[in-house]
Amino acid sequence: MGSLVSSLYVLNDLDGVERAFFVFPDLSVRIEGTFRLKFSLVDVGKPVSKILAVCHSEEFNVYPAKKFPGMTESSELSLSFARQGLKIPVRKETRVKRARSDS
Repeated sequence: MGSLVSSLYVLNDLDGVERAFFVFPDLSVRIEGTFRLKFSLVDVGKPVSKILAVCHSEEFNVYPAKKFPGMTESSELSLSFARQGLKIPVRKETRVKRARSDS
């Protein structure tokens, strides 16, 4: 679920070098399992669309609610994008699940 297309964003990378990025801040998978995303760079400026490049993400796991290990910290690159004004959700620190007390 989420936006399946992205416009190009010109942002600085972690070394301060201006680069082109495609950002998908609201993508989510709602089915348990192991997945890999496929990204296609498409030129839609012509009468006929042309695929310019394709790449695949690393594998990632989607957990059921009862087995979810908790959110991880946002990457340094995500935090950098947020500081540059890109509207993306970021976490600055991890939350530790507290043990439930039965008292």
